[in-house]
Amino acid sequence: MPEERRRLAALMFTDIVGYSAMAQRDEALALELLTEHNSLLRESFASHDGQEIKCTGDGFLVIFGSPVQSVKCALEIQSSCERRNAGVDRERRIEVRIGIHLGDVVQRAQDVFGDGVNVASRIEPLAAPGGIVVSRQVYDQVRNKVPSGFASLGRKQLKNLESPIEVFRVTAAQNKKGNAGYDRTRIAVLPLANISPDPSDAYFADGMTEELIYTLSKVSGLHVIASTASMAYKGSNKSLTDIGHELQIGTAIEGSVRKAGDRLRITTQLVNVEDQEHVWSEHYDRELEDVFAIQSDIAQCVAEALAVRLLATERRAVEKKPTDNLDAYNLYLQGCHFSRRKTASSLEKAETYFKQAIDLDPEFADAHARLAQNYLRMADIRQLSSVEAHPLAQAAAERALELDSESPAALTLLAWLSFWRDGDPAAAEEGLRHVIDRHPDFADAHRLLGQFLMLRGRLDEASPELKRAVELDPLFPLAHSQLGVSRLLAYSYDEAIESMRKALELDPNWIVAHLYLGVCLLMKGMHNEALAEFSSETTVPPSFVKPWVGAAYADMGETARA
Repeated sequence: MPEERRRLAALMFTDIVGYSAMAQRDEALALELLTEHNSLLRESFASHDGQEIKCTGDGFLVIFGSPVQSVKCALEIQSSCERRNAGVDRERRIEVRIGIHLGDVVQRAQDVFGDGVNVASRIEPLAAPGGIVVSRQVYDQVRNKVPSGFASLGRKQLKNLESPIEVFRVTAAQNKKGNAGYDRTRIAVLPLANISPDPSDAYFADGMTEELIYTLSKVSGLHVIASTASMAYKGSNKSLTDIGHELQIGTAIEGSVRKAGDRLRITTQLVNVEDQEHVWSEHYDRELEDVFAIQSDIAQCVAEALAVRLLATERRAVEKKPTDNLDAYNLYLQGCHFSRRKTASSLEKAETYFKQAIDLDPEFADAHARLAQNYLRMADIRQLSSVEAHPLAQAAAERALELDSESPAALTLLAWLSFWRDGDPAAAEEGLRHVIDRHPDFADAHRLLGQFLMLRGRLDEASPELKRAVELDPLFPLAHSQLGVSRLLAYSYDEAIESMRKALELDPNWIVAHLYLGVCLLMKGMHNEALAEFSSETTVPPSFVKPWVGAAYADMGETARA
């Protein structure tokens, strides 16, 4: 019987994207590209001390003695493929998916066995074309040791595995300016221009932008920027290059909406940020009742253009109509328009529109979810007390879930209430992780989970969630300031200062950021700079600031002033 040896190893699975379909179309070309692929990958395996265990047809199982070696090897493979594909016709490209896990295996002769192998094989399909995914076990070992970033995709329940596994997407290495490389699947939908005869139809164009963002976010292979960040560019004259750097995106959707009576004309184009070339474009001239079919078609065409696999469940999700009542949908879009403004009068109008939409279609889940969010916004500006707003929000969110059990907005809201109102941290964490598992690009869930973990003292777990929230919603000052607080509590003052300054760049009147920036500066011994933040006209009430001012003077030796 062959000798068995148990060991801890980093396991890598690879495969060629779309190889089976390629072989059916042109077998000779597929075999030619497979030979080139095998040579390219084996060269990288050898240079990083990888041991090839088996060739799986169009992929490999390779083990490494170090997770750092495995990730560096994966980065080299994808870099080599990218250089090789430059200027090559689409049908001759070689695009590879890679999954890596660190686990205990039993090695027998030239083969390996064990749960670690199963995990690695299950996470590899989660990678986007040209992408790399790693398990939490790998992430913990390599996060500060390789020239790349990481973004959590949430905890995944993988086939035949008892417990969910948290998976991370490896992002591009950062350049000297701090901008991530151009990840084509990281996408923003820029505000669609309103070219309707009636300027008051601007709400419809804005609503279409937001709905398209929501539809695209149902495709797991795409990483869609949150609507709050995208809508910040409405009316902006910034170039696509500048927007790309600010949002760190590889592609963007631009277009226009013309609504005239029952006719709808929508023009969209998918643009590559790096070279400004159009990857895909389409013109829709339809009846208004076709609005949902248009959204679905755009999502599917974008996925195809970016070579992103659309799962059967995702296809059904993007094709699902939120309501059959166009009048209700129109009222819903007007409600969304006013809710975004967050003033007392606009939130009151939004409430009216959402209720009217629900009257026309009581089973319109999205309208119930938005109504729930609107109640919380009314509480945020003290238009309603928490005692009034929270029961109304809970009832609306629960109704939304009765109609759509996977509504991310409703699930997130109820998890938030579990912690802040009911004092049930276990339910809150379970609820937020459930949202992230099902909707890994839902920024609010990452931000609130990060805030929850931070308040529970679990800083190592909080920071990745807050960083992911910033990735998904990079123009939201609250996300930056919360990340800054988490770094402050971890004594990483330089990182905290960077986050607070970014929050203030986005909103100079963000009072919490002024206060915590002052605290960070004080901790670094920069007393005069700290006092300048504490004395800012936009800072928090004096009762919060005076203890820190006293601490600054005491640290400077000015005890009387302290």
